[in-house]
Amino acid sequence: MKEKKEKVQKEPKEKKDRKKKIEDNEEYDVKEPKVKVPKVKKEKKVVRSKVTAKYFKKFSGRSLDSYDEMVKADYAKAIERAHLLSHIQKYDYSAPILITVPDAFMHGSRVNYRLDKKPDGTFTMMYDQALVYVLFFGKNSLFYYQANIDHRSGNIASDIAGEFNYADVVHIETELKYDNIDKPKYITLDLEIGLKDSTIIPFHLRNHRMIEDYSLPQLLTEHEKQILGILKTKVRESRS
Repeated sequence: MKEKKEKVQKEPKEKKDRKKKIEDNEEYDVKEPKVKVPKVKKEKKVVRSKVTAKYFKKFSGRSLDSYDEMVKADYAKAIERAHLLSHIQKYDYSAPILITVPDAFMHGSRVNYRLDKKPDGTFTMMYDQALVYVLFFGKNSLFYYQANIDHRSGNIASDIAGEFNYADVVHIETELKYDNIDKPKYITLDLEIGLKDSTIIPFHLRNHRMIEDYSLPQLLTEHEKQILGILKTKVRESRS
């Protein structure tokens, strides 16, 4: 017996045409070249203690912007803490005035010094640890803040915040002296403010390390003249 031939089902014309189009298109496909994506290098974590140690290896040299930025960030943090402790806002005072003097952050710690040469040719004494005062001159009151800052780590401790009315000041005393008159190593300028209730509020305005050919063009620095000038003017105005 003859075997029955299986009928081959023909594909519909539309399906054939569509298949042909796909095949025709495949002939003209252009493979896009692979683009190598460059690997993003991970930013190296800046270790403050190492940066500071390297920076203070030399006693003098050009200023370093990256270190200056770290110090400014520490000052900004101190001002924030002063705002919280004194419960004040920016509108309560004119621009804050900072005073920094070298002071060990921990007992037995050694303060390192560096004489920075700025781009304009001036010099600034830098410390890796400092006692920082911030003065906020308000309309009728002086808000003050002090704290120890360790620039090696950014830590802040020993915060003190206070305020007094200019009208309550009965005595202002400034003292300019050497640590040792025969062989001086430091020259200091201290300010004491006496209030009506016999409270004495001290501020250390200067603690300069004596170096070779140390000299100032005037008895007071411009910064010191600014602080004393504003304070005394405010106190005298409160009495009138």
